[in-house]
Amino acid sequence: FVLGEFAWAAVFCFYLSCSSAMLARVVARGVRTCTAGGARHLHGSTLGFVGLGKIGSGMVGNLTAAGAKVVVFDPHAEALTSAVNACGATAATSAADVARQARVVLTAVPNDAVLRSVTEELLPALAARGDQPVHVSCSTVAPLTARALFEAHALQGVGYVSAPVFARPDGMRRGEATIPMSGPAWAKDLARPVLEKTSQGVHDFGEDAGSANVVKLGGNFLIAAAIEALAEASALAESHGVDREQFVGLMSSTIFDCLIYRGYGHRVAARDHHPHPDSHFALDLGSKDVALVYEAAAAAGCPMPVASLLRDRFVAAQNAGRGKLDWSAVALRASEDAGSKQVGPALAELLAGLEATR
Repeated sequence: FVLGEFAWAAVFCFYLSCSSAMLARVVARGVRTCTAGGARHLHGSTLGFVGLGKIGSGMVGNLTAAGAKVVVFDPHAEALTSAVNACGATAATSAADVARQARVVLTAVPNDAVLRSVTEELLPALAARGDQPVHVSCSTVAPLTARALFEAHALQGVGYVSAPVFARPDGMRRGEATIPMSGPAWAKDLARPVLEKTSQGVHDFGEDAGSANVVKLGGNFLIAAAIEALAEASALAESHGVDREQFVGLMSSTIFDCLIYRGYGHRVAARDHHPHPDSHFALDLGSKDVALVYEAAAAAGCPMPVASLLRDRFVAAQNAGRGKLDWSAVALRASEDAGSKQVGPALAELLAGLEATR
């Protein structure tokens, strides 16, 4: 029951954040309308992009549609070919080759280790240009990683901008991402018009390269907390014979009427955690992000009891073989703990569907 109280507290806090987020989007759209002009056109620009997963490929598509020549690299040949054929990008032979052709290079990779590995190749090639190039990292990584990379780039005369993205693949392709950004002012001046072409708003959080990643981790924590709260509340409804989908439908259309509660509310209530191609964030990646939240809080001496609960929930879900499902599958545990008779068949169907896609 105490854990439930924590989760419900997270619901209330997230509801307030939804209202603020909606206001921020309205303001952002206004700014975009007022500033649309020559500085936002990318025709004739050459940009670099390393990392062509679902988010990266969506960004590349938006940038080529905006008129930029985008030189791309990914170690997976299929992803590279797709970016060339579907988006009109230009293939490079390596991350270093990308840097040799573009002053501004964006990266979108899955974790800190991959980002550090890419940077080891990318940074020397950028530094060799001698024209104050910029590396824009769109990955969700630890704030300490971002700060360390900023220092390494600065030593070689290269700008480093943190710009992790809030978006699912379908939203990214539509240019609906929200992007917090931080880093040196001169580098952000080069990054902003690029990021604006693949988002609905770019929000500046100062010159500390770690700040934007703190914002991203805080946002992902709120989403994960909302999923857990929805799971517990739905389990409560179901345990008393109340239709869980009707209950969540009421909540997400009235007092919790915002993007996260509508989208994840449906997934949790219907136990639809299948990894749909266009709207999927893997539970394995969610677990990585929740762990980063916990580590960032520990580093700052900031107690986050709900984060502790979520970390355990995600690790348990991974141990149960659910890592490739959507991260909303963490919600299944609340139903299992409540003794639901429906969760077993639903889980079996999910895992069978997952096996069929391999």
